[in-house]
Amino acid sequence: MPPHRDATGSSRPWPRILMIAAGALLIARVGTGIWEDQHPSAPVERPGQAAGKELVQWQPLAIAESASRALNKPILYDFSAEWCGPCKLMSAEVFADAKAADQINTRFVPVRIVDRTHEDGQNVPEVQTLQDRFKIDAFPTIVVYSPATGRHESMTGYGGREGMLEELTQALAAVNRPASPDSAQ
Repeated sequence: MPPHRDATGSSRPWPRILMIAAGALLIARVGTGIWEDQHPSAPVERPGQAAGKELVQWQPLAIAESASRALNKPILYDFSAEWCGPCKLMSAEVFADAKAADQINTRFVPVRIVDRTHEDGQNVPEVQTLQDRFKIDAFPTIVVYSPATGRHESMTGYGGREGMLEELTQALAAVNRPASPDSAQ
């Protein structure tokens, strides 16, 4: 007895069923993607933390030194990169925390410097000059710099919120310390 053939001439119905199933799954995935875009899920909030929003008032690099002098505050440079996991963690735990952000905004002129060598092959000249000046070779790196005293303190890596806030307090004291009479020689 010859094999049974369908209207397309195939003796096996499975390819057609699989194509229909694949098409249905593709349509379902496109539909859920559209729905997710229009209905984003809300991130989980911790007490004192804004939902995914940083509360630090980042200033443009171009005005950092003049703002620092006018406000008599050192600059806090946050050297980071888009691909940096510890940078993202620090952002969520420190820069999105109301208490920590308030301390940073009150005590510093905060400036974020984002490295783009991984994505673009190089940084814009202003960023590269600043990274060379402070010898940045890892992310995250925080540099506290006082144009008034010319001193800076660097912190590389992220070891947690409390440790970061303590390091910032120590760096603030170090860059603002008056010059000793012995250092004038």
